[in-house]
Amino acid sequence: MKTAIGQQIEFSSVLFDTLFGLILFFSIDSFLDIKDPLHFIFYLFSLIVLIHRRLIFKSCDDAFDKEVTDSGLDIIIGIIELILIEYVVLMARGFDTVSTAYFLLALLGVDLIWTIIWLYVGKRRHEDKERIKSMERELQNNLKLVIAGIIMFTILIAFAQFLSPLLFIIGFIVLYSVFIVLSFRNKIVDIKIF
Repeated sequence: MKTAIGQQIEFSSVLFDTLFGLILFFSIDSFLDIKDPLHFIFYLFSLIVLIHRRLIFKSCDDAFDKEVTDSGLDIIIGIIELILIEYVVLMARGFDTVSTAYFLLALLGVDLIWTIIWLYVGKRRHEDKERIKSMERELQNNLKLVIAGIIMFTILIAFAQFLSPLLFIIGFIVLYSVFIVLSFRNKIVDIKIF
């Protein structure tokens, strides 16, 4: 029995929507166990990272359409990224700040691999040259952003032993907030403020 292409594409989107939703849903009850305000802020920010990563996934689906949504490789990389996102949230819940940063760095590393594959290896199925240019521009923007993120978090981790937990968490939040702002500015996340 042959499945229609549209249904296969919908499966990928529904799978990731469901998995992101489950991670968020099962993470919310942990707020009741957290008493330390610094831990609460750090854990809350890990959920902001989760939501931002979901926005990136959705923007990629919109920007690249069938280029990525019916790709088996894209699904595999997406599942690896989801596992790493889950570890970011779990480590933040355990208040293991440095491990959280390591898993976020690994997540950015996988994102770098994904970007390089689609920029240099992936074949283009669209005939529209403007659409292809737009996709390549977005991939190049993502490449620069991810490399900058990897550099920033590598420096933060390298100096972790010299920073107090408060300074490390401030650094973590500031760096990822810059990453979020740049993702909006470079049109990687296509949501308008107003």
